Amino acid sequence: MNKEDILNTLDKYNLDTNSFIIISGAAMVLYGFKEKTTDIDISVSQQYYNRLFDDFNPELEKSFKDKCDAYMIDNVINFSTNYYSENYTQIGKYRVQTIKELIDLKEKLNRDKDKIDLELIKSKL
Repeated sequence: MNKEDILNTLDKYNLDTNSFIIISGAAMVLYGFKEKTTDIDISVSQQYYNRLFDDFNPELEKSFKDKCDAYMIDNVINFSTNYYSENYTQIGKYRVQTIKELIDLKEKLNRDKDKIDLELIKSKL
């Protein structure tokens, strides 16, 4: 999904733009650090997390011991309350994880793909 695909998909689902932030790979695409991502990761408020279960039929994507489970909507939008923050950058009508928090997230996760993403971010800053 490129930037246009991400924005069109979010528009299609008509999510409450004040109740989530776009994080991780989708944030990287919106900032222009990379061209595509496979899904849209969002972090939502606890109240909105519960509402998404009423509005959609999400499937469990990943279960965590010490964090909120992550769910998928139609295999395209991944959501949880993990990494939700009141700090964000506004891109159009959407809240996006700040670059600093994006870097912190990628450093914390420290998977091979996150290391590659960190190199991309640092090369473009």
